[in-house]
Amino acid sequence: MKKLSILIMLGGIAFAGCNKQLDDQPQSSTSQATYWATATDATNAVNNCYTRLGDVDNRIFISCATDDSYSWSDWPSDVRLVGNGSGSISTGTFANFWSNLYHMIATCNDVTDNIDRVNMDADLKARLKSEARFIRAYSYQQLIGLYGDVVFRDHTPSASEFTQARTPRATVAKWIVDEMDAIAPLLPVSYGSTDQGRITRGAALALKARTLLYEGDYANAATAAKAVMDLGYYQIDANYNSLFNGTNKNSLELILTAGYVKTTKANAIATWVGGPSMGGWSQVVPLQSLVDAFECTDGLPIDQSPLYDPANPFKNRDPRLRKVVVTPGDTLNGVVIDVTNKSGLDALGKNNASFTGYYYKKYVPADINGNWDSNSYNDMVLMRYAEVLLTYAEAKIELNQIDQSVYDAINLVRQRPGVGMPAVTAATAPTQEALRQLVRRERHVEFPMEDNRIFDIRRWKIAENVMPGVAHGILNNYDASRSDYGSHVVIETRNFTNPRDYLWPVPQSEISVNSAALPNNTGW
Repeated sequence: MKKLSILIMLGGIAFAGCNKQLDDQPQSSTSQATYWATATDATNAVNNCYTRLGDVDNRIFISCATDDSYSWSDWPSDVRLVGNGSGSISTGTFANFWSNLYHMIATCNDVTDNIDRVNMDADLKARLKSEARFIRAYSYQQLIGLYGDVVFRDHTPSASEFTQARTPRATVAKWIVDEMDAIAPLLPVSYGSTDQGRITRGAALALKARTLLYEGDYANAATAAKAVMDLGYYQIDANYNSLFNGTNKNSLELILTAGYVKTTKANAIATWVGGPSMGGWSQVVPLQSLVDAFECTDGLPIDQSPLYDPANPFKNRDPRLRKVVVTPGDTLNGVVIDVTNKSGLDALGKNNASFTGYYYKKYVPADINGNWDSNSYNDMVLMRYAEVLLTYAEAKIELNQIDQSVYDAINLVRQRPGVGMPAVTAATAPTQEALRQLVRRERHVEFPMEDNRIFDIRRWKIAENVMPGVAHGILNNYDASRSDYGSHVVIETRNFTNPRDYLWPVPQSEISVNSAALPNNTGW
């Protein structure tokens, strides 16, 4: 999806013309008053709705607001302050997410307000309008998960409507579900090659399932997830890393992605995630708490498994550990990444090296190194089939409707080729609570860097347990010159204020123009 350079404003849009495909560049500008004349105009306007889905310079950092990751710098995102509990209503991360999501909503509202002015094929119009409605609903799903009650606009506001109170989260969630019910039949299950990357029926059903799960409506979440499964279209991919490194953009596991194209619409993922030997800045790096979440190969957590050896902590572990995290001595893009080599670029204490001693392998592009030229081309994964399967399983577990379909859904994910973790059975997870904890671990290790964790620790009400305290990095048992020799590297002490930090605040930037959005969330 190449960049569509179109100016977006909350009150309207200055459009630019381009061809049908999402990959095409704009050629000319025109005014709002004369824009909505042709099917090409309508298609271009909907293409514009896609342009902010990735939001890489914010989204790639959101993991650092969880117990998975750490960011050493407050630029370009000050998410470090969010992670350690020292943020305020003026913290940039809160404003950046709010602004980007509302820009997407405004762009989509312009489409839904105006597309009916165009005389064009009715089926194409219905599909395009449904794509815009999906992206708008996706934006609201993110907003209510992060901020709770939000300012709700389903049309371009007039001057008198701009100052507006927030709508309850539950009301917005119901609206999202109703929107997905309305548009799903109007969207195709798949597209031809010229329209790859557009919103599908499966995406609508998956967003419905996610919203219902996050809101605790387990019966309807299970039904919605099963509807995606029953499409018979999606499948678990045999190559986990290919979903994130740019080599498998059309995988049948991918339901919704934000697309990028080398040299045409690139991004800075490799810069933020890659280590020095990759040309990156190591700004988003794994914490020990994420590493510890991966089971041993016998299917038991490390504190229960006889296979776990603290002296050799990366042996006998879930293979996903080394697919997500670069452990000492691993090879990435032909380069050995070894933090234990004190003379190497990636060693603790070196310029731009990881503060934690770990690096992400996930999301590093397959054939390039990172640099400030923003040359990454791998897509941002926003929804995939593994999430649908685990949504189905979790919902059924919470309903205590545990049957073989629950085990099958979990096992499709954890027994992916190349992973092959032991199957979950009634014998290995015999109770509802055992299955609940297992599916939560499964979500934790399957989805690092994919946004899910921040929503999961909130809805499970475990953020107050996993976020506060000392955040650690790797065990330094190799560099005796450091003061932390013989212990895990101390990164920072984090605080979590309950209940304040279960929601982000309405940012100061919004309050300044819309005081009706007050009172703010509890504690802010």
